Amino acid sequence: MHPARLRRRFLPHPTLCRAFALILGTLGLSGAMPPRAAAQTMEETSAATSPALKQVLQAQRADYRKRQFERLWRNGDRDSLLAAVLIGMPADGERQPLAGATDAVERLARVGGEDPLALFVLTLACQLQHEPCAHPETYDALLRVEPGNAVAFLMLPNGAAPSGAQLHSAAAATGADTHWRDIVRVVRAALAGQTAVTAPAGVDRQELALLLRRDAVDQILLPNFAAAMRMCKGAVEPLRTDCLELGRKLENDASGTFLSRMIGSSMVRRLVKGTPEELAAKELRRIYTWLSERLAESQVSYAERLQEEGIEFGEWEAWQRAVERLGAARTPPPGWLPKDPQALLLSEERAPTPGK
Repeated sequence: MHPARLRRRFLPHPTLCRAFALILGTLGLSGAMPPRAAAQTMEETSAATSPALKQVLQAQRADYRKRQFERLWRNGDRDSLLAAVLIGMPADGERQPLAGATDAVERLARVGGEDPLALFVLTLACQLQHEPCAHPETYDALLRVEPGNAVAFLMLPNGAAPSGAQLHSAAAATGADTHWRDIVRVVRAALAGQTAVTAPAGVDRQELALLLRRDAVDQILLPNFAAAMRMCKGAVEPLRTDCLELGRKLENDASGTFLSRMIGSSMVRRLVKGTPEELAAKELRRIYTWLSERLAESQVSYAERLQEEGIEFGEWEAWQRAVERLGAARTPPPGWLPKDPQALLLSEERAPTPGK
């Protein structure tokens, strides 16, 4: 199915951020590492961003990303290189990284050493790329420094499927962390104080600069869980036990990302049908759709503080705080359903689109 149709059919609201495009790509369980849909970012879909700013954003985002990448990878310090590698990775809908991304990876590999976040970012870049990875050894190095992180075991080079032993190790880990909070912190700091090159009449240049920074952060990809999802769909013992435990850990991602929590809840729902745990996993999805609709429809600007609080509290808690500031509850009332109730269902539970 065409990616645009996927978004229209399954999202509770026109996609609020790039994270949900990744969720769709994973939950679709299509071939290994397919090109991702060109997801709209939060700024493009939010009613709080004026049409004039959205138009300027679309015109300037590619140049902004390229200019910032080139500035950062030449700086050479650890945090600049972390941000450069993250910005230089292919954005949604792209197959190739930015020109110079390979050099940025090489420089980070030299200066990063055994630094956990550097190894995580290098391993992420290796997992998400289509060409052979220059540093597949970062996967094993990451496991040495983060043996308790379930996510690390799933980030194999070029999106390869984990072995049964690797998935078991992920399930046995003490927790899960996509490092989203660290990633957002580093990239926002690296882009702080950067200006927009130009601003059309009627557009505030400082406001545009902040928008471009938020948008660049929002385009950064997180780990791909598609291979693990394929292994766990319909799993039987002993794999079922590992998949269930992995799903529980992803539901409790330390960075609170929607990507991990929605994927983890889907894994759990498939494996514990008819239990209170299935109902709790369904409620996670209902809360996500509630938050999504409340933020997307708001006319009040919220995105800058949302990213700031995401660093401090994690993505999930930051969204709930933002919704509270807008005057809504952080969880939906009993019986509430999204505009498209099928958004709450697993892919195999949804009614087929007429004519498909």
